[in-house]
Amino acid sequence: EMSREAEWDAFMLKAIKPGEDDDDEDEEDDDEEDDENEEGDKDEDEGSTDNNNSESPPEKEELSLAARCDKFMLPWIGCIQEHRNIYSLISNAFYQKDYIDPLEDTISESLKKPFAKNNAEIGEMDGYVMKFTGVEIDLGNWREHVEADADDNGNGSFEEETPPTIPMEEPHLINAYAKFRLTDPSSGQPIEVAYIKDQKGRLLGFDSFTKRDNGAENKDDDENDGEKSAAATVSNDGECTFHIVPGETTSIAAYAIYRGERKEDEEGVSAREDFLYHTPEVPLPGGCNQKK
Repeated sequence: EMSREAEWDAFMLKAIKPGEDDDDEDEEDDDEEDDENEEGDKDEDEGSTDNNNSESPPEKEELSLAARCDKFMLPWIGCIQEHRNIYSLISNAFYQKDYIDPLEDTISESLKKPFAKNNAEIGEMDGYVMKFTGVEIDLGNWREHVEADADDNGNGSFEEETPPTIPMEEPHLINAYAKFRLTDPSSGQPIEVAYIKDQKGRLLGFDSFTKRDNGAENKDDDENDGEKSAAATVSNDGECTFHIVPGETTSIAAYAIYRGERKEDEEGVSAREDFLYHTPEVPLPGGCNQKK
């Protein structure tokens, strides 16, 4: 019998590799469409020859492209709304495979550096806010979860956890935040992407801050509005939201990739040499192995 974690990993692997059975489904759909077309032709022939019926069947109107899209899109949107947490994990797994991991692979080991820590002004704040030069991790929501769970256990509310009655239930996620510096202090180059991983290297959340950059550019375009221009330069930080999975996430690490300069190799091929900064693994304080 598969463990809960093995069952979840198998589900995630299947979810991020869609299309394996598409050919068979497409063939079935084509057969169904052919059958429907044949039945439609028969109905039209019968309708033209049979004049005894007082009411003739209405002619089928051809569905518009929007109507055909809605037929498949609306159920999908409803599923996303009903299972937001599952889709968040699926999305993270997809972007890790399609975007984060390939980007990391292009960075040489010599360009991967830890975030510096200045003990004079940066340290840990009660274990739930960790500060490094270039990134600050805020686990305030996790602290509330731990304290609430401790109160429940103290009152005897949770003696034993009831096993789930369905193979896959909606996972419980705790939101957390990491604030990243949007420019590399050593080079002044902008950030490409910031992200958080758990102890197994799984992506918990990421952000490329494109909306923030576009907003800043729009504000800078208005040279006559001093307040907007000042607001665009007040903060050089961007906030990345990530999700902690109670019972699975035991530690986290923050990463930021900053763009580097383009250089040509011996063959004249131009490539950008990006820099990767990272924190050490940060254990989740206060009962990190709790389920809910």
